[in-house]
Amino acid sequence: MNSPVSLGVARRRIVRTVASMAATLAAVTALIELTRAQPPAPKPTMPIKQLMETVITDASNAIWAASDPPTSGEQWTALEQAALKLVDASRVTAVGGTGPMDAEWVKQPAWQPFNAAMLAASEAALAAIRAKDHDALLAASDALYPPCEGCHLVFNPGVVNQN
Repeated sequence: MNSPVSLGVARRRIVRTVASMAATLAAVTALIELTRAQPPAPKPTMPIKQLMETVITDASNAIWAASDPPTSGEQWTALEQAALKLVDASRVTAVGGTGPMDAEWVKQPAWQPFNAAMLAASEAALAAIRAKDHDALLAASDALYPPCEGCHLVFNPGVVNQN
């Protein structure tokens, strides 16, 4: 038969074990949640119009102008830089900019599909360039134009690619 003292010791051990297990479970759960957490969205530092004028226009024009296969490493590198700029700019335009209409635009149902198509085409261009696959680059270039033109028609009529 167990004495009251040994029962008290056993109960304390059980309580400590259960508390330790609960703390471990809480820590593991918190760690899992941290690994699932998405990185924060980029915070815009300029209006979308300025991003278009200073980054997107030149970068997209470089992709569209690559109708002939690049003949040097420098040309491939220049195209890669253009594609990288488009990929990053697409991620920023997904969350908007600091312009007066930017927050409204990104809430519109048409905005995100246009932006997602621009991002997908930009990523395809980057992959094609890194593979030095001119045919795939031409396909990505063709896929890049419709979301750009469509977005301009809906959100900024009268603005078209002039180059």
